[in-house]
Amino acid sequence: MDELDLKILRSLILERAVSPSTPSVKLSLRAIAARLGADDMTVSYRYKKLQGSGCMPVWSLLVNPTFFGYRVTDLMIDAQPESGKPDMIRKLRLIHEITGIVNFFGRGLRIFMIYNGDESRSRTVELISRITNAEGITACRMPLPKSENRNLSESDVAIIRALSNDARKSSTLIAKELGLSAKTVRKRVDRLRNESIILPFPIIDMASIPGLIPLYLSYVYSSTESKSSVDREIASHFDLCYITGSFSDPNTGGVILGASAMSDVPKFLDWTKSQRGVASARVDIPTETFMFPQKLIEMIELKSEKVALQENALA
Repeated sequence: MDELDLKILRSLILERAVSPSTPSVKLSLRAIAARLGADDMTVSYRYKKLQGSGCMPVWSLLVNPTFFGYRVTDLMIDAQPESGKPDMIRKLRLIHEITGIVNFFGRGLRIFMIYNGDESRSRTVELISRITNAEGITACRMPLPKSENRNLSESDVAIIRALSNDARKSSTLIAKELGLSAKTVRKRVDRLRNESIILPFPIIDMASIPGLIPLYLSYVYSSTESKSSVDREIASHFDLCYITGSFSDPNTGGVILGASAMSDVPKFLDWTKSQRGVASARVDIPTETFMFPQKLIEMIELKSEKVALQENALA
């Protein structure tokens, strides 16, 4: 993977360019090519290679947790003992509030968790701590656009369900499945996106990215005042190997990088630790990624059923 591949992957993740609101994958890739100043055919070819590599097997659909009044946090923990991680992951994936897990070499685990209040958050963190025997947990807040609507029609729910396993499914195919017109499907999907109810995104298997060693570099700021300057330095220094990152939390930051060799790992870590404003840093190498968007699909179906029951009771 070269610099252009990395920029294409970064665009796909950050911009969600290939999505249900776009008439075709070709148009999305053409837009990416224009932004990158690259040839259309070249970007299309590189995209197909990325798909063929197995690092981007599924383009899934995330129902925005804010639709249910939930927030999202990202937890970094060190599980103990390391040999017990497979059983821990099996137990963690059964917890309703956990929507994703990244397994790392060694004891590290990254967990994505939804919660609807301080009590809910504390309860789930305590459960995670008991399962993993973690001595310490670092939490990073994940921002999401606020959902602007709390009411969905039966057709909206059906469309979301139809897109749940493949968010690139065409409006024409969905229309045939649901007995709707393609125009209606396109309008409803555009509205769902514009109101931030659905967020299409690729499930990336970082460990399968060809020619790169994926790294998750996380760091703690020495003070909230140092955050802006540290984030700028991190983004600038790692521009050529930067895939995606999170800079929204006032206490911690994290970026996913692509290293060309294992010798880069200590260099990346040492440079980060040497930066003024960084209190501590760590690097973890992912081995497996588990995402559970279906949990949020089930929540929206249950909410729709509850509303329908209430309406029938009032009729």
